[in-house]
Amino acid sequence: MDEYLSFAKNLAYQCGRIIKENAGSDVKSQLKSDHTPVTEVDKQINSLVIDAIHTTYPAHGVLGEEQSSSKGNEEYQWLCDPLDGTRAFILGVPVTTFILGLLRDGELQLAVVYDPFSDRLYHAVKGQGAFCNNQRIYINQVRLSEGGCVIVSETSFQFAPAILATGAQIEPLPGAGYRSMLVATGKCSASVQGGADFHDVGPASLIVEEAGGQVTDLEGRELKFDQPLTNGIILSNRVCHKEVLEAIA
Repeated sequence: MDEYLSFAKNLAYQCGRIIKENAGSDVKSQLKSDHTPVTEVDKQINSLVIDAIHTTYPAHGVLGEEQSSSKGNEEYQWLCDPLDGTRAFILGVPVTTFILGLLRDGELQLAVVYDPFSDRLYHAVKGQGAFCNNQRIYINQVRLSEGGCVIVSETSFQFAPAILATGAQIEPLPGAGYRSMLVATGKCSASVQGGADFHDVGPASLIVEEAGGQVTDLEGRELKFDQPLTNGIILSNRVCHKEVLEAIA
């Protein structure tokens, strides 16, 4: 996996530069069929990723949020969210990340999440731990009843009262990748999304799990990240996972 990881990191830095160079500019956007925004920067980075992967690994497929290039039966497939947190990017809120993961026969093998604004590159290889700028990272051990912080998205606000009733704190934040890395680094205890896109939380979930965390759908079931997600996602520090499930049930 070393070769693939090096490739993914280099690509993340390259794409991160594009994100940062265009941040704060008058970015043109339009709404997709699901009423979420997309910008020319999203499309530019997605195309760059496809070109880079096809040049280096022509037998691999690419499942990108804005554009894919896959027959659907490749042994290796790359998951990519070229610009996670598009709405925040348009508004000038610096929580946008570049996300890339590698699947082998449908199972995540490695992942990178790059925050170009803080120059933090998170990565994980299955079974080898999670890292930020090559320093090992770990989840925290704070339960909701002990005042653990739970991050919610625009799709999980409805769970806020029930989570608060456990004694937890609530913080709403955009950007699935950004939220997930706060769990992976122990800054918060859990992140809950009512709706989830496998392009971003797929790779991010591997980093959370390799940092010691747990990832399931909203009913506690394991997830497959080579296909669309249909029942949200919980990323947690593991010790509070049952509390979250019981609170939102």
